Amino acid sequence: MEKDTKTSEKKQTKRPKMLTDARIKKEIARLQPMFAGIDDEDKKSLVNSLIEEAAFLKIACLQAKAELKKEGLTAETVNASQKFIKAHPSAQIYEKYSRQYTQIIHTLIEYLPPKEKKNISRLAALREA
Repeated sequence: MEKDTKTSEKKQTKRPKMLTDARIKKEIARLQPMFAGIDDEDKKSLVNSLIEEAAFLKIACLQAKAELKKEGLTAETVNASQKFIKAHPSAQIYEKYSRQYTQIIHTLIEYLPPKEKKNISRLAALREA
């Protein structure tokens, strides 16, 4: 028996593919210089693993956000003869990953090395003001 091809074939939308190793490595490269002043090797390895996780979560959030923009916040689910409208799966992913990303960034902020203050003479400070 043949299936009704009109009802079984759904128009497949092409999903954005943002979650790539190249994008994650680029985000890692953007974050690592901020923590270059850490001298303790144990802290450095901890910070590097947090940076890798933060980079992954950020790119995953960007992909989920792009899918939400393209497909909308809700999705229609068909169960037998009933149709339901529920939150898009990307909305749940975005919410979960953005919370984790925020927690990791707060942790990374605690490990930021203090910036070195430049010693400026009073005379030079007056000239600049």
